[in-house]
Amino acid sequence: MKKLLFGFLFLFSAVLAGYAQADSTGDELKTLFGSRPHSHGAYIGLSGGYTQIDSRDAFTTGFRAAWVIDHGFAVGLAAGGFSNDLYVGHSTGSNYSSLQGGYGGLLLQPIVLPRFPVHVSFPVLLGAGGAMSLQTHYYEPYEADWNIQDEAFYLIAEPAVEVELNLVKWIRFSVGASYRFTSPLNLQGYSSDELHGFSANATLSFGKF
Repeated sequence: MKKLLFGFLFLFSAVLAGYAQADSTGDELKTLFGSRPHSHGAYIGLSGGYTQIDSRDAFTTGFRAAWVIDHGFAVGLAAGGFSNDLYVGHSTGSNYSSLQGGYGGLLLQPIVLPRFPVHVSFPVLLGAGGAMSLQTHYYEPYEADWNIQDEAFYLIAEPAVEVELNLVKWIRFSVGASYRFTSPLNLQGYSSDELHGFSANATLSFGKF
């Protein structure tokens, strides 16, 4: 009887200790029935990156605004832009072609182990965009006339994988890679899959995660 009583007291103490630890870390008790309060947050993010378009170096920019549900999933809007004209190697009086454009749409972002200082996420952008083929004439460095040769619109899906660092509670820094899939690009002088390709990017995000 004494052994049974001591066993019960030990088990009861262990349960109380576990509950106290869970309460001190702010975790909610999970139950089989009924709902528990959800954590909600939001963030905005700015990014810059590198890719290749038309076999030339190109830079990318990006913006995100998302609602974060239970720390582990974000849904919102994202937009990006690109240009393969980096003003490198342009001589005075030369003609030069460039491909520029942008896209935007729905952002879906699963986040794995978000409470850890270093973790991963898998953002996916689904949307549409446009591209312009430009012809330029350089009178002198950084001064040029721009003429639009052709324009096209497309659908895009851009999945990515990112490593995120929790710098402080309200700031995250991430680096990652993505791949652009687009519908056929109907742009004079370019192939239908010209915008397909990998990008490397870095993002700084601010908000409640």
